[in-house]
Amino acid sequence: MPVSRKRKKSHKSTVAARAERRRLHTRQVQLTNSLRAIAGAQEEGQAKRVELARPHAADLAGLLLGSRLTGTALEDEICALLGPLLARLGDLPMEGYVGPDHLATALIDDLRERAEPGERAGEVLRAVAAIMPMPLRSGAGIEPAAPETAGEVRWTRDRYGSRFAIIAPFSTPEGPVRWYLWDVDACDFTPRPEHAGFYASPEEALAAWQVAAGAAAAGGTSWRRIDDSRLLAGLLPGPEEYGPLGGETAGQFAEYHRCRRLAEVVLEMPRVLAFDPVETALDAGPKAFAAWLRTAPDRPEPDIFLVEELFDMWPSSVPELFDSCSPHRARAVAEQIRDEFRDAADDLLDLLPFWVTWLAERSGLPAELRDRSLENC
Repeated sequence: MPVSRKRKKSHKSTVAARAERRRLHTRQVQLTNSLRAIAGAQEEGQAKRVELARPHAADLAGLLLGSRLTGTALEDEICALLGPLLARLGDLPMEGYVGPDHLATALIDDLRERAEPGERAGEVLRAVAAIMPMPLRSGAGIEPAAPETAGEVRWTRDRYGSRFAIIAPFSTPEGPVRWYLWDVDACDFTPRPEHAGFYASPEEALAAWQVAAGAAAAGGTSWRRIDDSRLLAGLLPGPEEYGPLGGETAGQFAEYHRCRRLAEVVLEMPRVLAFDPVETALDAGPKAFAAWLRTAPDRPEPDIFLVEELFDMWPSSVPELFDSCSPHRARAVAEQIRDEFRDAADDLLDLLPFWVTWLAERSGLPAELRDRSLENC
């Protein structure tokens, strides 16, 4: 009967094993120290910007303490004063730059130092906290009553499928319901509020959005029930800060914090039905476009490298919207290609119209809208 032989154990010497453990420990320590250094630099930069914001926050606090407004009117006044101030601060050179959340932090700190029970500073602090998203709101040391929705949230989208209007009714202590509109442009990598603010009625809000989005894209649209909570969450601004791109108006800055706070309220509401996801070009992959390209008339020879580059450059932080191809999106990608590839951009730019045509076919975009996008390639 054959007898199995014992396998030789592969083993390292004690010295080698210890040396490997020391190397592993050294790498872990280096990584930890590197992460700590990055976090420390971020905290230091944050603290520096907040310090730069303090004189501006003190001036703003003085204006608010001198105001006679209360309740909802005071919250509106805070937003109205924040807008032009943030626009001015946003134009400062980098060494003096103060961002919206830096100013909000400094303002809350200033009011907290002044606040005493029953005094005006405490009332103003509560109003400031009421329009702030987390975690800015937690810095106030008080938790104001959460805004209350007074009905159903609704939305609509333009014919390109990449610009949305989302509206929610909010009750006020004074009585009348006000309707808050988020005008969200999802043509860039991350959806951003192009405009936000209160309106007296949903009809007034819709008319304002249709004018802003343009008759060709938004004409004939109407409010509909929310039917996809996941997409809604991808469109509304989160509580975390989204960095200004530069050139924002005072009106955009006025609602910079409140639009995030009210979005928190909407996203805490019971979730609604999400339809089964439809396959997008992102799911189909570069090979699907290359296969379509081989059948297109007057098409360039498909180069899989160029096709993959185009996939990577097309904005897609919300996967459900990957197939949308508005003129804004086409123009932005064309500009990005020119900036990044410079003298070598021609091949990709030649491919871009075919890409837009393919996406238009996939999404069922009408020919007149497709042609508007092609004009911007």
